[in-house]
Amino acid sequence: MARRPRNIGKGTESLIMRKHKICLNWNDNYKEYLVNMGFYGVHQIGYILSDKALVSALVERWKPTTHTFYFPVGEMSITLEDVAMLMGLPIDGAPVCEETRANIIENPDWPTLIEAYLGREVDEQTFRRRSKTEIRIRWMKEHFGTCPEGADDETVKCFARAYMLMLLGSVLFTSRSGDSISVIYLPFLIDLEAKRKYSWGSAVLACMYKELCQACNEPTKQIAGPILLLQLWSWAHFRVGRPQVREGEPEPELRVQEGEEEERRPVGYLWSGRHEFTKNTARNLVHYRDVLDQLRQDEVHWQPYETHRPDVPAVCIADENLWMTTSPVIHLQTVETYNPGRVMRQFGKFQEFPPQPTAPIGSFGCFGPPNARSAARRRRADFLDYWRRREEFFILEERVYDPARYDAYIRWLNTGAALHLQSPAPWSVGDTPINKLQYLPTEPITRLVSNKIMEMAENTVEKLNGELADGDGMRAYMLDMLRGCSDVLQWVGVNIGANPTFDPLRMEEIDNQMETDGEASHEASEEDE
Repeated sequence: MARRPRNIGKGTESLIMRKHKICLNWNDNYKEYLVNMGFYGVHQIGYILSDKALVSALVERWKPTTHTFYFPVGEMSITLEDVAMLMGLPIDGAPVCEETRANIIENPDWPTLIEAYLGREVDEQTFRRRSKTEIRIRWMKEHFGTCPEGADDETVKCFARAYMLMLLGSVLFTSRSGDSISVIYLPFLIDLEAKRKYSWGSAVLACMYKELCQACNEPTKQIAGPILLLQLWSWAHFRVGRPQVREGEPEPELRVQEGEEEERRPVGYLWSGRHEFTKNTARNLVHYRDVLDQLRQDEVHWQPYETHRPDVPAVCIADENLWMTTSPVIHLQTVETYNPGRVMRQFGKFQEFPPQPTAPIGSFGCFGPPNARSAARRRRADFLDYWRRREEFFILEERVYDPARYDAYIRWLNTGAALHLQSPAPWSVGDTPINKLQYLPTEPITRLVSNKIMEMAENTVEKLNGELADGDGMRAYMLDMLRGCSDVLQWVGVNIGANPTFDPLRMEEIDNQMETDGEASHEASEEDE
C-alpha cells in the first residue's frame, strides 16, 4: 500500500502512544550491570507520563526527507548530543544490529537463550500469540517482579537482564503490540561485565527517526519507539507543554550526595516522575499547533545543556567527539541518515544554507517498497563500515553561529517549507467548527488580522498617491477602511452590535438594498409592458 504524507494541520485526533511502565521492582544489585551497559541514566529518569497532543504536534512538523522538524524559527532535530545528555546513553561502541548479534550467537534459539540467561523455562504463556520473539509482559512480571533476598550472583544477573530487557522494550524500543516486549536484545545483554560495548545511543536515535518518519505519514495512527526521548527533547528546547513539579516536591537536581557517594543524573532527570501535567483544557493538539506556529527564536533554548555539563555523569559527555559525525545511525535492520549539518545552531556553530550534503548515504530506514528494503540489506556491510569509520565523517566547523545571517536563513527556509500548519480560514479543524473546540487558536486569527491591516495600509498608500481628489473617491476609500476595521474587530471576537461608529456601513447596506430593490422593480415593470 502506497503511503502519502499526512494532511498536515487537519483533524484533532492525537496519535496513540505505545509505551508502558517498567513493572519489575528495582534492586540495588542491578546498578553495576546497568552502569556497565549504559542504561543507568534511563533508569534514573524513571517513568514519565506521555503528552499525546505534544508528541502529535511534533510529528506533524517532522520532514522525513531531511530528518528535521520545521518550525517558524528554523530547522531543528534530535541529535546524538540530545540522546547522550538527556538519557546518558553511550554513543561510541559497536552498532546494535543483526551482524553484531550474529558475532555473539549466529542463529538464536530464543527458548534456549531465555532458559540460559534469564533462568526460567519457557511455557505457553511466555511468547505472545503467533510470535517467536515477543515476550508477554505479564509473564515477565510473574517471574521477575522482585529479586529474592540473598540471591546468588547468577540469579541477580538473570534478574538484571530481565530488568534491562523490560527497560529496552518499555522505554527505548517499544513495539506496537502494547502487551509484550522483544527478546531480540537478549544476546546483547549476555556479557554484563563489558563496559559500554554497544552504541545504544545511536540505535535509539535511529529508532526515533524511523518512528517519526512512519508516524507522519498516513494511514498511521500510532507511534512507538523512544517516545520519552522525543518529549524530553521538546521540554529541553521549548517551554511548550513542560510539566510542573508537584506541590510540596523539591526541584530535581542533577548532582546529589547519596551518603558517602555522589550521584549524578542525566539532564532528562529534570523532568522525572515528581512532575505532573497542568489540568488545562488548552492542552490539546490545536493548542500545541497554535503555539508552535507562533514560536519565536528567543523562545527556543538552542543549547540547553551548557549549564548542566559540570553536573551530569561522565557517560553523557564521554563521546562528544562523535556528536557531529555524519555516519548513518543503525538499529537492527534500520539505517537512518544523520546529518547535523542542517541544525548547526544547536551546536552553537555557523549554519550554512543551503546545507552541504555531508551524509555519505541516503536514508534506507524510513519506509518504502520491499525492493528498497532489500537493497538496504545488501548494502549493510557498507553501512557498518561507515559506522566503524565514524570519526572520519565529522563536520569540522570552527566558526560560531552568526545571528546576522538569521533573516536570510529564514527567507531561504520559507522558499521550500510550509512553516504554518493551521490555515487562517475557514475557522475549523477537520469537521469541527472553531466555536466547538476547547481552545481557540490565535495564530490563524493573528495572520488574518495582520494580512487585513497590511491590505488596508497598502490601500492607504495608493489613495495618498493621488486617488483622493474627488469626494466620491474619498467616501469610497473611507468606507473601505471602516469595513476593514469592522472585519478585524469581528475576527478577534468583538461584537460591534449597534455601535454608531459603523452606521455609515449600515447606511451603505440600506442604500445598496434600495438600489437592488429599485432595479428589481424596474425590471418587473419592463416585463409587464
